[in-house]
Amino acid sequence: MKRYYLDHNATTPLDERVRVVMEPYQRGLVGNPSSLHAEGRRARGAVDIARDQVAALLGAKPSEIIFTSGGTESCNLAVQGLALAHRARGQHVIVSAGEHHAVLHAAQALQQRHGFDVTFLPLQPDGRTDPDELRRALRDDTVLVSVMTANNETGVKSPVTAIGEICADRSILFHTDAVQSAGKEPLRAQAWHVSALSLTAHKFGGPHGAGLLYLHAGIPVARLMEGGAHENERRPGTENVAAIVGLAKALEFATAESDAHNAAAFALTEQLWQELAPLAPIRRNGHPTERLGNTLNVSFPDLHPEEFLIALDLAGLSVSSGSACLVGSVQTSHVLQAMGNATLHPVEGRETTRGTDVMPATVRFSIGHDLSPADITEIATRVRTVVSHQRPA
Repeated sequence: MKRYYLDHNATTPLDERVRVVMEPYQRGLVGNPSSLHAEGRRARGAVDIARDQVAALLGAKPSEIIFTSGGTESCNLAVQGLALAHRARGQHVIVSAGEHHAVLHAAQALQQRHGFDVTFLPLQPDGRTDPDELRRALRDDTVLVSVMTANNETGVKSPVTAIGEICADRSILFHTDAVQSAGKEPLRAQAWHVSALSLTAHKFGGPHGAGLLYLHAGIPVARLMEGGAHENERRPGTENVAAIVGLAKALEFATAESDAHNAAAFALTEQLWQELAPLAPIRRNGHPTERLGNTLNVSFPDLHPEEFLIALDLAGLSVSSGSACLVGSVQTSHVLQAMGNATLHPVEGRETTRGTDVMPATVRFSIGHDLSPADITEIATRVRTVVSHQRPA
């Protein structure tokens, strides 16, 4: 039985073209980028070239790029680092309630460890952040706003241009987590008026262990770690040369191919929804068009979440219920809760610690570039089979 990997929002396969570019730095080319000898200078040169490449793709200056270990570190450096560096201007932070935990937990750390006041903006029923809701939440002491470009669970896009303009008018720092958008849609740091933008390589065909933070020139950020003067004294630690080279090359390929891939993926996920829609009761979560083309999030209110995902896996479908950062567990989605789409439902014969009321079984299909319409029909057929077996007679 052919397996289908449908969890690209969690991580993507390493692009073979990227692996080839990385290989010399994983084998024969050694050297610490901070060393002065020839090997060190060669490694430093590779990092500098990658920095130039990434900056050009983002419409930024090389000095505005901070390489990190991934999206989580980048988001933490932005949210905590910016808030702490600018706390003299105010100690109020606003984040969307549907943010990835890298942002939500960073904001909670500001609350619990540093005395900041944090407002968590609710989502609209379609999963979008309302700019007017943001405007009403702003205060004289608001120092930072963080809203993601697109949600990792639903794929719903945020109105980041409008949000950026609101923040710019009030001279408020604006960070956006672009981890899911990178490689799928253009990243317009300047047009979005962002102060900082986070992304990570493994979401668009690059390696694990490499991410970056774009930080607009002249904006100070507090270091979260100590140990060296790397990355212009903003992020200490020896640079992962091979992974950084891979990040730059993967972003180059993904950016060049994003329009074609996104259009094709949108058509395929729409086909999947049309083939699944007759399986009532079923609910589509999130705005149907203002979303990343590769993402479809659906709920089956009458099915048990964990049993449904296990059955889909046994049917050869690698899917998830949402964020991969919940350590493999099936938990209530805070994103669906923020949208008002996580109501408990009775499921006949399904006893839980809460009785017979359980969260709706939710599946995130996040596809890559390797599927055809015939594959989508096969995937839908397998889902229908699982649903028919899972539903009480």
